[in-house]
Amino acid sequence: MIKSGGSFFYKGQRCTIGAVISIKGLTYMVTASHIFRGEGDSLIVDGKEVAVTSILKAFDLALIELPPDCVFEITELGSAAELEQALLVNDLHVIKCRVVNAGASLLYLGFRCRDLPEPGDSGSPILQAGKVIGFISSITMDTCMGTAISSKILRSLGG
Repeated sequence: MIKSGGSFFYKGQRCTIGAVISIKGLTYMVTASHIFRGEGDSLIVDGKEVAVTSILKAFDLALIELPPDCVFEITELGSAAELEQALLVNDLHVIKCRVVNAGASLLYLGFRCRDLPEPGDSGSPILQAGKVIGFISSITMDTCMGTAISSKILRSLGG
């Protein structure tokens, strides 16, 4: 099943699905765009070859339209609560963090320095109260801080 926190493969590397959303009746998988070269790039999800449909460079988001015969779970989106615990979740691990600040398009996260996200975690969902509030985009190793794209961006697309 294709769902938030699940995996797909791009150029033989495991990558993470941030969310599955519906826009104007079509279903899209969402992840960080910086892992791709551009629109049209081919990837494998749930044994099916699909292509990057759209890149939103300003937000580091990639939208991948899913074929109608895919089995998927639509992601429940939430809003970030500042200075509260959150979880980075994917099918390999769960990493605790805290939302330090929440802007219009970005969330700023604090991680424990001994438990940081890894390169394959790009696009992983950030959850509070069981809802996706954002997707990890970058980490600054020396400060143990990260940035995530806010789920507000997806809601503005009609997701």
